[in-house]
Amino acid sequence: MQKITFTLCLLFIGLSSFGQEANSIEAKAVKLIELTAGQQFEIMTEPIVEMVPEENREAFKKELAESRGGLYKKLASVYIENFTEQELDEILAFYATPIGEKMIKVTPELTKKGMEIGQAWGAELQPLMAKYLQ
Repeated sequence: MQKITFTLCLLFIGLSSFGQEANSIEAKAVKLIELTAGQQFEIMTEPIVEMVPEENREAFKKELAESRGGLYKKLASVYIENFTEQELDEILAFYATPIGEKMIKVTPELTKKGMEIGQAWGAELQPLMAKYLQ
């Protein structure tokens, strides 16, 4: 009986530490997503927000912002599949440097301008696509 109790205790401790490790790496992945995608999320959802009637817009924006937590957790699993915890630590350390902070600051503008350039390029491709769709 003591062996079973001891074995169960070891199993529980092992699972508990695994859960803490998973939460630790998940928290780091979520933090990275918040740093790098938080402002971009707002830029990308601006057209959606504009579709909501003015009188409902603030409430919609609030609920939209609240929904990000679930999205970030889902995205975190992708980061965890591709980066080790040490790599996430190193990436987060970069974003804590002055150049990393600048990158976070300018990325939304880069994204916005990049989307504009991409849309213009897509329009330029229409004649080329038409040529090959005939």
